[in-house]
Amino acid sequence: MQVIGMKTKLEEKIKALENEKNMLLEEIEHLREVVELSEKAKVLENEVNKLKKEAKTLKERIPQELLQELGETESQFLEEEEEKCSSCDEEELL
Repeated sequence: MQVIGMKTKLEEKIKALENEKNMLLEEIEHLREVVELSEKAKVLENEVNKLKKEAKTLKERIPQELLQELGETESQFLEEEEEKCSSCDEEELL
């Protein structure tokens, strides 16, 4: 009888260890994904910052008068786009 009890305890211990192993493997997989995503986000953030600096540098090199003209052209373009979008919305409602 003692042998059967020892066998049962060992089987239970094995099941518990296998469950713990599977949970740890799953947790490790998730942690690796988090690390990978974090590194990717950091790389992208650096790229975005570099592009922002480059855009700022280039804008500073453009004469102020030209920037004003571009701003006026851009605002006119945006107004035209808004008008198009509002007419598209009206068509969708019909």
